[in-house]
Amino acid sequence: MFGRSQRAVFKPSVYQPGQRTRRMPRWLVLLLVGIALGAGGVLFLQTNYGPQRLTVEQSEQLHSELSASNLERQRLQSQLEEATQQRDANKSGHEKLTSDLADARARIDTLDKELVLFQDAMPPDPRGGNLGIRSATFKRAPGQLDYQVLVMREDRQGAPFKGTLTFAIDGSYPNGRAATVTPEGPALTVDRYDYALGQLKLPDGFTPKVVVLRVMDANQKQQAMRIYYVRN
Repeated sequence: MFGRSQRAVFKPSVYQPGQRTRRMPRWLVLLLVGIALGAGGVLFLQTNYGPQRLTVEQSEQLHSELSASNLERQRLQSQLEEATQQRDANKSGHEKLTSDLADARARIDTLDKELVLFQDAMPPDPRGGNLGIRSATFKRAPGQLDYQVLVMREDRQGAPFKGTLTFAIDGSYPNGRAATVTPEGPALTVDRYDYALGQLKLPDGFTPKVVVLRVMDANQKQQAMRIYYVRN
């Protein structure tokens, strides 16, 4: 009833006798070709459009310039720190000077008040008058006479008084001869007071005993006078 089936018989190719040779898969071939094309494209872009590669000399020069810039930055930073420290020191010094100045002004105000009290406490010139010799002290020394004289005026209206303090010194020499010497005295400028002190040169061997003080104005007119004994 049924026909007998016929099995196909494999016949080797005329061109490939024996066992069949394996071929590379198409996908692998395409992958390798793509990799090659991509690498070539990257090299092309880097060569023509990418950043230029530095030579050894250029790299060393760039490194040297970078080091120099870093050193310059450090130098400027050091100068900035020194300037900052100097500014802080000046600020501190200024604050101290300001504080010292305030203390000095307060001290001067206190001394001025104390001085007014002392001035008011000084005994007046017994001869009276607006200008008077309030006190004087003298001290003998070999060949000289040390003095301290306080001249004051009561009325401070108008310009300060300007004049001269004169000395007439009575004394004697070792042989008993009496004499009077008149050494040159200092100039005076009296607003409320003027304090004259110094040394008067005396002749050799002269011993001072009595000093007559006079305050003379610019016209050599006497404005005040007092007599003091030299006791030491």
